[in-house]
Amino acid sequence: MSYLHPVARPANATKVLFLQGPPSGFARALGGELRARGATVFRVNLCIGDWLYWHGRGTRSYRGSLARWPDWLEAFCRAEGITDMLYFGDRMPYHVAARAVGERLGLRLLSYEYGYLRPDWIVAEPGGQGAFSLLTAEPARLRAAAWGLPRPELQRRFSFPPEAEARGDVTYHLSNYLAAGLYPRFRRDRRHNPVVEYLSYLPRHRRAARGVGQAQALAAELRLAGRPFFLVALQMQGDYQIRANSPYRDQRDFLDEVLTSFARAAPPAAWLVVKLHPHDNGLVPWRRHLARRAKALGLAGRVHVLDGGALEDWALRARGLVTVNSTAGLMALSRRCPVRVAGVAIYDMPGLTHQGRLEDFWHAPAPPDPELLHDVLRVFAAHLHVRGDFYGAEGRRAAVTALADRVLGGPEPPDIFEPVPPRLARARALGVPLDG
Repeated sequence: MSYLHPVARPANATKVLFLQGPPSGFARALGGELRARGATVFRVNLCIGDWLYWHGRGTRSYRGSLARWPDWLEAFCRAEGITDMLYFGDRMPYHVAARAVGERLGLRLLSYEYGYLRPDWIVAEPGGQGAFSLLTAEPARLRAAAWGLPRPELQRRFSFPPEAEARGDVTYHLSNYLAAGLYPRFRRDRRHNPVVEYLSYLPRHRRAARGVGQAQALAAELRLAGRPFFLVALQMQGDYQIRANSPYRDQRDFLDEVLTSFARAAPPAAWLVVKLHPHDNGLVPWRRHLARRAKALGLAGRVHVLDGGALEDWALRARGLVTVNSTAGLMALSRRCPVRVAGVAIYDMPGLTHQGRLEDFWHAPAPPDPELLHDVLRVFAAHLHVRGDFYGAEGRRAAVTALADRVLGGPEPPDIFEPVPPRLARARALGVPLDG
């Protein structure tokens, strides 16, 4: 298995291949930094969106089919003597195939993504995230590895205009849709037509102020009634973490499972508060679906939708939080709120999250061990992340420097990575699709 932190080596012995990156200039900046340090850098563009953010020296375009991609990629890596492969999001279709090729060739593989820690951290792991993370799932080994590590500063250090990320996303996906003829065999990894999806966000601005007011009213009602409540943290419906690291193809299936369990086993006085993702586009009528299912299950008046307010504040008062695999679970744990994970999440382990049945969670949710959480966060920050972001100038510079250091070799990490992803067995047991 390839390793993220190699022993330091001469930069001129490194030949790095970049695949798809975030919709920004980040990957190109990282490639430029590596090249400036003496490495040889290549980039393969799979669509016009890739090309817009990085073209010119060292780039190639692949216009073949996804089925032929592994053979083409292996031939390219052999011909150019590639030593390292970097990609954004390990379960994107082209990257699933690339990982298999890289492992077969003995390359060092680095998968990077938006961080498990938020807001301005980037996760960078050998091979992949979620079900394919190599990080040990044994709490004792993580606690040992945390010895002597500093406590991470989780307060925001870098910032960027909020429209920068949205602009990048729109540019990338709309260009792929409108200019699809330039890369006719490219397989888009989006559930909805991007025009429909982006237009669906327009009403969001009108709902925002109303959602905050409704959240305040619901909080006041809960305080007056003195009712216990549990939270459900929804993710974006198109979030590939749902498709790649959970048994659900649609979060309505997850909600039906949670509501059925709540109706069967939760204390009669308890309420269920379903928090929509802050960027939910409204294409799924969550209120209507929840109202219909609550009525059918005898939960009318006990299930409420929260479309506004800070989840952090709600987690302080909730009896527990249920999620598929959102990083909101880490946030809730940091506020001593018990968490039950329905999919595969890197923080789902004994001592942190509830390991029993969902039915038991409603009566006796297992609280997190705060010392274990502190140790896990230390390890996450030191060995899985770099500080920075993809869209702001200052944060990008910091992340580019730190990632280049890792690619070109740094100190040997503690013994915390496994030769086989330790969460694969759970993923298979849950029915997570692992082949693409």
